[in-house]
Amino acid sequence: MHFVTPRLWAVVAVSTSLIISSYAIDTPATKDSTILRSTVSCPGCPDRNCYKCTLGHDATLEANTGGLAYIRSLVAFQLPVSAASITSCTVQFPAFTKPLQASVNITVARALSSDWNEDTVTGENAPDSGDVFTQMEVPAYANMGAIDITPACQAADEDGNLSIYLGTMFDRIELWSKDSGNPAILHITSSD
Repeated sequence: MHFVTPRLWAVVAVSTSLIISSYAIDTPATKDSTILRSTVSCPGCPDRNCYKCTLGHDATLEANTGGLAYIRSLVAFQLPVSAASITSCTVQFPAFTKPLQASVNITVARALSSDWNEDTVTGENAPDSGDVFTQMEVPAYANMGAIDITPACQAADEDGNLSIYLGTMFDRIELWSKDSGNPAILHITSSD
């Protein structure tokens, strides 16, 4: 006959309370767009002005820094829990549209507003960006791993909306967007 000691019950009780006191939840991006800023002519944009392009419903997102272009992806989420309860938050982006031929340095910055619309957001009216708070190197022939964006999640607005900019450092990337059926996924650990 086996007896469970009071000490073992205490360990089980503490472990159970830790498991119950935090949980993970996943939620997809609610909107995304490529924000195009370039001094060159863009034939597909109104007045051939790159700043006037609306790319909110394209099947891909782009980021490119270097030369005459500064292109970033703007991605928004709606938190299913209060920002104050978030203990960690990561985002997983879909695969690149083509395998990387060389390593790429990725940057993430918080957008200072989530008040934008996929139908109308352009380089002229996109929200301002905060400082880059995360950067990582993605090796050639790899995809991005989960990126820690806890500061952006914890700074979500009172309605739980948050937006981030995905950029590069002197590199170009293209990945699938929400409209392709492959949205970025937010992985949240919450104490609620």
